[in-house]
Amino acid sequence: MKFAAILTVPAVAGFAVADGEGEEHFDIGLYASNGSLVTGGWDHDTESMEVSSLRLFEAHFGEDPAFPASIDEPGIGGTADLLGMAPGDSFTMNLLSGVLAWDGSGFSSSAESMGMTFGPATVDAAAGGSIDFQVSDDFDLHPEYFIDENAATGSYLLEFNFSAAGLNTSESIFIVFNYGMDDELFEETVEWAEANVVPVQGAWLLLGGLGLRRRNRRG
Repeated sequence: MKFAAILTVPAVAGFAVADGEGEEHFDIGLYASNGSLVTGGWDHDTESMEVSSLRLFEAHFGEDPAFPASIDEPGIGGTADLLGMAPGDSFTMNLLSGVLAWDGSGFSSSAESMGMTFGPATVDAAAGGSIDFQVSDDFDLHPEYFIDENAATGSYLLEFNFSAAGLNTSESIFIVFNYGMDDELFEETVEWAEANVVPVQGAWLLLGGLGLRRRNRRG
């Protein structure tokens, strides 16, 4: 698949939320550009990359009351074509070591236990680690993120990147997790991270501007 010309509206600072009625939801979109892996905002409803470059996401533990200390959002979406790969090839999501927690004025190191699982694979944020994912024609993958259920209420930040054979590793992405914090206070922590951790967000795209649209498999 060849990319269409990029048509952008004026750049705005933005982040992807993983919950909330009426709020925009973006999975982590993954594609290859100029020999590197790039993350954007993937909308699995429109099956397209709505944001060309996005590196800050958020998620809320406890969306499912039966599992208050885990969540499988944001997912990872895209297509084999967008990655320049064949179905069956793989990419790796790397959880970089260290948990950061909101301390009232910024994010600082925390000893709370957090991590990520997918199938039988598990990595802990204290040491960091990697999980491999297999590419299909179009994919919608949902690793599960977890936190110690006895962790203090608050806002937590984890750092990741993506790697694959033959491509340069992506820039770091960051997910800010709400663990029982008041929503308004949590959004203030996300805004702080937006301004201080990832100060430059990508331009929002007109729908289909990148040509990064999942194939219509019907008909």
